[in-house]
Parts: sequence; C-alpha cells; structure tokens
Amino acid sequence: MLLFKRTKRDEKAEDVIPQSALENMQQENDQLLDQIEALKLDVSELRSENDRLVEQLNQSKYQRKLIKTSMGLGVLVVSYVLLHLVNEDVQYTAMLLLIEAAFMFMMLQGDDK
Repeated sequence: MLLFKRTKRDEKAEDVIPQSALENMQQENDQLLDQIEALKLDVSELRSENDRLVEQLNQSKYQRKLIKTSMGLGVLVVSYVLLHLVNEDVQYTAMLLLIEAAFMFMMLQGDDK
C-alpha cells in the first residue's frame, strides 16, 4: 500500500548538468557578451568616423565649387579686359562674354555629377 506518491530519482539524476560544464558554458557566454560589446563599440566608432569623413567631403566639394566659380569669374574679367584692349565692338563683347559664361556654368554643373 502506497501512502506517499513516489517518483523515480534516476530521472532527475540524468537531467542534472555537471557543475563544470555549467561553469564552462557561463564563461563562454560571458566571453561572447564581451565580444558583442566590443563590436558595438567598434561599430559606433566607425559610424562617427564615417560621419566625420562625409562632413569633410561635403565641405571640400563646396570649397572646390567655390574655387572653380571664382576662377571662372576671373577668366571672364580677363576676357573682358582683353576684348576691351583689342577695341572689340561692345555688342560682340557682350555676346562673347555671355557665351563664355554659359560654357563655364555648364562645366561647373557637369563636375557636380
């Protein structure tokens, strides 16, 4: 006659993981978590470096465009002075300078692409 509900103790013994294996898994888990944190830091550093380089590139593009525009204006002034020295007719001077300015504008737009 059974007064108490009895269970097999052998089943529990099979399910128990040895303490050393548990500690090894815990150490591996900790190492993996540390590696993940290190990778997260690396990614954040790379993103900040990428943002800095993109900003520097944008500024250098603006500076190059500004320099090219000022050079174009300088060429227009030199062309005007040369045309004035050669006593070119005012009507032709204006047309030549407009054609030259349009050509420079198209070249500046082509460089941006």
